[in-house]
Amino acid sequence: MKKITTYSIQHHQKVFNLSSNKKDFFFIELGKNSLFNTEPRRSETYSISFLKEGDVISQAGLVTKRIQAPAIIALGPSIVRTIKETENSPKIDIIFFTDDYLLANRTNVFYLMEFDFFENDELHSLSLDENQAKKISQVFDLIKQTIEEKNFHEQEIIRSLIFILIHELNSYLQTTTSNYHLEKLPAIVVNFKSLLKKEYQNHHTVNFYADKLNITPKHLSEILKKQTGKTAGEWISESVILEAKVLLQNHKYSVAQISESLNFSDQSVFGKFFKSHTGQTPLEYKKSIK
Repeated sequence: MKKITTYSIQHHQKVFNLSSNKKDFFFIELGKNSLFNTEPRRSETYSISFLKEGDVISQAGLVTKRIQAPAIIALGPSIVRTIKETENSPKIDIIFFTDDYLLANRTNVFYLMEFDFFENDELHSLSLDENQAKKISQVFDLIKQTIEEKNFHEQEIIRSLIFILIHELNSYLQTTTSNYHLEKLPAIVVNFKSLLKKEYQNHHTVNFYADKLNITPKHLSEILKKQTGKTAGEWISESVILEAKVLLQNHKYSVAQISESLNFSDQSVFGKFFKSHTGQTPLEYKKSIK
């Protein structure tokens, strides 16, 4: 079966009819008559978008929102997403960037994983007040200006401006989201999330992740429960269920194909796993999607 497409940064540029001369980051303005891509997809890049005018319908994972300007949208590589244009003529500035580019010369390679909003379906967008929107607009204007000028220090300046956007968004979330906090996650939690993102389709047991992290399954779950409110098993199950739901929404794929792609031993085992976590069989869920 065909899996959900993962776009490289070069593929993104081709979609927007741009020359693929940027390997690490690029900036795009979307407005009237722009090409909004509605195909469900993942990306190898991170993106931060500033919705300046109008509104869009955004789906991240299984969370669908109508986002009204002014707003900021942040998406990480693992999120399945679609952005649909509405009748209200949205205008959006977007900066795409790779983690290798942003983290060049930084010792903490897990820096981006410290910010939940890139991977959290519920936190991927935030409405801005007038002052916040003005500040974010100024940063995006500087990004555009720096690129248009072909500044000698373009890479360094754009990198610094992206860091500003990340920390501004993190600051706004602290004041608007009661259950969000700035505290950095312990290394074991960050490493687990990094490993889970790579392996959840193939490995569904806590033992596998604990072995890779040189920790006992019990200790891993205790740390995760304390820091995130969920055990390792819950993290793994939620990741697999989300992927299954996204795939089940595509009527081209059979339950058997989806079961195989998620590395279940057979369709029956997948069905029992899915029902135990959702209350529905995969086929019942599939039929419920219009």
